[in-house]
Amino acid sequence: MPPEPYDLARTLRVLRRGAGDPTCRRETDGTWWRTCRTPHGPATLKITEHVSPADGAVIAGDTWGPGADRTLNALPALLGADDDPVAFVPRHQVVARALRKHAGLRLPRTGVMDSLGPNVLEQRITTGSAHYAWRRLLARYGEQPPGPALHGMRVMPPPQVWRMVPSWEWHRAGVDGARAEAILRACHHAPRLEEAAAMTVPDAPARLPSRPRSPPSNSRWSTWNSSSRTRATS
Repeated sequence: MPPEPYDLARTLRVLRRGAGDPTCRRETDGTWWRTCRTPHGPATLKITEHVSPADGAVIAGDTWGPGADRTLNALPALLGADDDPVAFVPRHQVVARALRKHAGLRLPRTGVMDSLGPNVLEQRITTGSAHYAWRRLLARYGEQPPGPALHGMRVMPPPQVWRMVPSWEWHRAGVDGARAEAILRACHHAPRLEEAAAMTVPDAPARLPSRPRSPPSNSRWSTWNSSSRTRATS
């Protein structure tokens, strides 16, 4: 696990789109469940934390599905192991107080599409409405997760399934045409977006696809929100 101080719940909570998120759930005993889609296929991840007399706090992961090995290998990054809190130097007292209050928080790293899809849904809309859209779309088009996932959980659809969602289903989920188109565009360029996320900050923009027209006014927020989950840098 990442160095102390470390707070598993605070770190993973940023990945959950409401209590009913079909891709990320937390049980009352602190066990976390997460579904994801990898290049090898879907995977289910179970994360548990317990205290060992010899080792102190220990975090363990169990995975199921075609993408199990890749998901397990990515677990340290998901837990925030790539986030170096020492490198972050607050320059304002408000930020410094927040850093002390949330000292155990680390920035988790996920796949691009794991974060970009729900981030787009959260643009120009209330949080509750965005969470509803995410639940509805995954309930209808998401995939049953492998292994013993919690009831009601789903795996995010692959790009080819997103492209098959008819316009009226986007409408019924409360998603306007601009946001639906943004998700479909991201699906089209998914491989390049994933490649860019693995590159250094100066090199990544060259790998990103060019935009055919001006993005939505709050696309900078969506880009930052996605990158904070995919790059896990301070």
